[in-house]
Amino acid sequence: MRLNRILALALVTLCLLAALGNWLGGSMESQKTKGSANVALVNVYGVISDEPASGPFGSSAGANANELIDIIQRAREDQGIKAILLRINSPGGTAAASQAIYEELMRTRKETDIKIIASLGDVAASGGYYVASAAHHIVANSSSVTGSIGVIVRTQNVSSLLDKVGVQTSTIQSGPLKDILSPFRDTKPEERNILQSVVDESYQQFLEAIVAGRDISMEELKPLADGRIYTGTQAKAKNLVDSLGNYYDALQTTADLAKISGEPKVRDFSKSSLFEGFGPFLSSSSQAQPMEWLAAETRWHKIPLTLME
Repeated sequence: MRLNRILALALVTLCLLAALGNWLGGSMESQKTKGSANVALVNVYGVISDEPASGPFGSSAGANANELIDIIQRAREDQGIKAILLRINSPGGTAAASQAIYEELMRTRKETDIKIIASLGDVAASGGYYVASAAHHIVANSSSVTGSIGVIVRTQNVSSLLDKVGVQTSTIQSGPLKDILSPFRDTKPEERNILQSVVDESYQQFLEAIVAGRDISMEELKPLADGRIYTGTQAKAKNLVDSLGNYYDALQTTADLAKISGEPKVRDFSKSSLFEGFGPFLSSSSQAQPMEWLAAETRWHKIPLTLME
């Protein structure tokens, strides 16, 4: 028990030090741009999902949809912000989470004069491209990996393996389709038809989102949206991105589109404040929180029955 308390205290101390460093860095940046920032930097890093942030101070191994929506809203409400620069490095994620971020960006386009520019890093594929397609302009590196426009549902059948080790499974369910995508048997034809219809509908929504966000017709897009990936150069030739360049090229494009004179002043809206993540430690179950956080950091993130883009 004493060892657990020592470990928990050490973990809390490390978290506090990390948060303090992050806050000090953010404070210094805020002082430089306070009252004068005109470009909101929004980072979309890692797998996109609706999963809660795994760290007690809002840090996460992926791109949390609710956090990103909140960041976009704060940037939209800041009177000085003329543009949002999305820095995307993501292989995609769940369909609903990607769609939610896209819709918030499109709401910003419709309700304000804020310009949205996407800067693609190593990867901005599938759900990463879904988010990028809400931008007025997409900048990619020549070797960025993008595209992968499509939807997928995966399952595994481990019944043969279980038979070898002598494990038997038993399922009690309310209806014949409740255990759809069970890993303990083959997928039935009627189940496959249901899943295909869900995938097809989500895929159609994906296509319509790209058409709405970009200057491309459904007829042009459909042949490109078979799940294949493209380099930035290939994507530009296919009208999936608008120009080639790195983050600083994207920043210059942002200044041009938003009609910002002089050097653009950037504020990183993705940085959290010092006290933003204290909630878990101030709750009545604070002693259990560090271990729960550690478990969340190490658990497998694959979610059954999730539409992945």
